[in-house]
Amino acid sequence: MLVCLLLQPGLSQPLLGAAENLALQSVVTDSSDWGWNLVIALTVLSVTVASAALPIAALRQWQGVWRLSAALPLLILAIWLGIIFISRVISAESHGLWAFEVFGWAMLNMIYMVALMTIKRIFEKEAKEKSITD
Repeated sequence: MLVCLLLQPGLSQPLLGAAENLALQSVVTDSSDWGWNLVIALTVLSVTVASAALPIAALRQWQGVWRLSAALPLLILAIWLGIIFISRVISAESHGLWAFEVFGWAMLNMIYMVALMTIKRIFEKEAKEKSITD
């Protein structure tokens, strides 16, 4: 019964003490949120730029299918950023954790590019060994 009274919006105010109300208000309206948001946004931006440097460098150096393989993560990032931007314009509540979505792309991109570079190196090594034996 007490739980029902606490959960009813009209009755919850008198049941909470002044200290609890003040604590709830400070959690909801903390003025230092913008500082943490800025730190998170700068961290995500720097990690994303650093992660995007790998496919950009590969695009400049690789040829053929390897070049297309290096362009794939950048294409995915462009599409995903477009989706996030359009969603945020339509509704401010959508993609509230966009920074973590972009950070996730950066981490997956690192794994993908390392795997791609390793596979490319294996194929080049095999081709080189084959040309030596022929």
